[in-house]
Amino acid sequence: MIINSKTNNTGFTFIEVLMTTVILSVLVFTIGYTFIVGLKLWNDGYARSDIRTDITQALELASKNLRQAKSIDTLTESSITFTADLGSGDTSYRIYLYNSSDAEPNPPYSESTYELRWAQGAVTYGSGSILATDITQPTTAPFSQNGNIITIDLTVSRDDQNLRLRSSIRPRNL
Repeated sequence: MIINSKTNNTGFTFIEVLMTTVILSVLVFTIGYTFIVGLKLWNDGYARSDIRTDITQALELASKNLRQAKSIDTLTESSITFTADLGSGDTSYRIYLYNSSDAEPNPPYSESTYELRWAQGAVTYGSGSILATDITQPTTAPFSQNGNIITIDLTVSRDDQNLRLRSSIRPRNL
């Protein structure tokens, strides 16, 4: 008598389940890691964009007003004083770097960060409105003049992001 024994193998073996679990774990880890790296890159890009917006707006205001200068009264490594008619007659304006712990005149720069300030009329060190913050300690002259070209060269450091912008301005009325 021959017995026909058929086995009914409808389940998974332990090895198949283990291999599936390992493959799915690697896949989930890879997707999660890629998402986290992408999110960090997005945040870094957003922080850089925020810094660029702040410093670009400050340099645009300074450039726009410097183009209207009738005379450059004083230009040092840390400030530009000029006379211009920006709508209320000839007035003196000053763009300068400020840190409350530093004495004027700068350099030497002794602090790690500075503010870019804009002041009108008689200016005392620390007066005026803040155009930009987190400007790093300059290693070269942030304000310079070569012929009729005035250059503003600033580096901003915020949240482990560094951004350097340079603007060259040619005053129209000089």
